[in-house]
Formats: sequence, C-alpha cells, structure tokens
Amino acid sequence: MQFHQKVTVMRLYITGISGYLGGHIARIATSNGWQVRGCVHQAQGYRDADVVDLRHRGQLLAAVAAFRPDAVIHTAYVQSGPDLHNITVLGAIEAAAAAANANARHIHISSDMVFAGTASEYDEIDMPDPITAYGAAKAVAEAGVAQSHPEASIVRTSLLYSTPTQSPSAHEQFAIDAASGVREATFFRDEWRCPVLVDELAHALLVLIGQNHRGPLHLVGATAINRFAFACAVVRARGGSVSRLKSGIIADSHLIRPARLILRSSYPNPIWHLRGVDEVLSISK
Repeated sequence: MQFHQKVTVMRLYITGISGYLGGHIARIATSNGWQVRGCVHQAQGYRDADVVDLRHRGQLLAAVAAFRPDAVIHTAYVQSGPDLHNITVLGAIEAAAAAANANARHIHISSDMVFAGTASEYDEIDMPDPITAYGAAKAVAEAGVAQSHPEASIVRTSLLYSTPTQSPSAHEQFAIDAASGVREATFFRDEWRCPVLVDELAHALLVLIGQNHRGPLHLVGATAINRFAFACAVVRARGGSVSRLKSGIIADSHLIRPARLILRSSYPNPIWHLRGVDEVLSISK
C-alpha cells in the first residue's frame, strides 16, 4: 500500500501533551500554524491542556468531543505498575474511540516491545509476540485500537533521543546519570534497538496524518545499535566521559528482555527520512 497525500489537518488533539514525544509534536504543529490542544494527567500549568485521568472512562471522550479535532495522536501510557492495563490498554482504546466519534484521523503510538526480539528483524506483517508485561499491554492496545478505529495508524517506534542542544529523553538521562555516577546501571551489548530522533519522529507523525494509511507502521531510526553503544554515543555527544558506563549481556542479568528489536518498514516512503543515531550524533558533535 502506498501513501497518498490528503488535506492538511489544522486541529490536533494530543494525549500526553506534556510528555516527551507529545510536547515535541505540539511544538512543531503549533509552529506550523495548527490549533493544538491535549490532555495531561495532572494540572501542571501546561497551556491548552485538559486534565484527564485515563483511569476514569469518559473523561477523554468528553474532552476530545469538546475540541472537535481533525486528528488525535495518542502518546499517553505507563510502562509498569498497577495502572498498566487501565492506562496503557484501556486508555488507548478510549482515545481511538474518541477519535472515531469525532470522525477524526487517529494515530496510536505503540512500541517495538510488542515483539520478542528473537527474529533478525521485524516488519509490519509480523505478529506481535511480547515477552514483557509492557509489551503485552501494548500488543493488546494495538488490537483494541484497530477494532475501535479501523482507519487508525498504529505506529511502532523505538528509543527516543534528542540532539545535545535539547533536553534529554528519559533514555538519555539514564545514560548520563550512569556515566556521572548518579546511578548504577548495566547496558547490554546484546540488546539491539533502532533509536529515533524525537523531532524527526514528531515531524513524520504530523505528515502521516495527511496520508491514506491504516494499520501498523514502523517509524524508527535507520541504524540498529546496542544499548551500550547507544549509551556511549549519547554521553559523548553531550561532552561526557564514558569510563563509568558498564556493559554486560542479558543472560547475566537474569532479566526478561527482548534482544533484537530491529524494526524495518515494508512501506517505501519518500516523504520523510528518519536518520540513524550514528549520523545524527556525529553531525551534532
């Protein structure tokens, strides 16, 4: 299936608008003249945001209906804890239903963690086979979103990072803290991901709104890199020393983690190019 350009969307609703990805999407959309509104879990002084508790059904439906958006991008989630199902699964399904009720384009942000990491790489036709609770929640959310809004795009992405001049993502901050001795951490040499520059992903998502696409889509960086090498690249790009960073392998940790989450897309697309982390950070240094 090829992508086809549609009319530019002007009214965008973002769940989790105060989050890392949601905030970048909002900034880029606003700078391009879009009317942007979103929701946050708690009042944080964030402009143009509704306070919505995704654990309580109906709040998001009402907020989206009041704004009457042309598109909804769902970025809100939790990765663990007692609210994993209520927020990451049921919240995602409600966001899709809210978009469908508003006759709005919908993009659901999913994760490479829906896969077990046992294949050499994955494309959109591969069936989810998660091995973690978070991956399982994301896989169930994908199925619920597809049922609630059959025209939705379900975007699987990977680790988010920024340029050294921007605020670091949680993944970057974790590496920075480990390198500075603030925390103890081991980064696995056999855990492979495809990190994506957050601004490039945000731009691609906004472009995707105007495309005739439905179902899964993989939007990740062009380069696969292991977690230790990624941590080193992040720290070096921000002028730090990597001497304190510790490397290891998954088996020695006794943790259950996918090893090779290398996503590729079967949709050739000339509209955007998501660069590899090596290219981005080498340019930025």
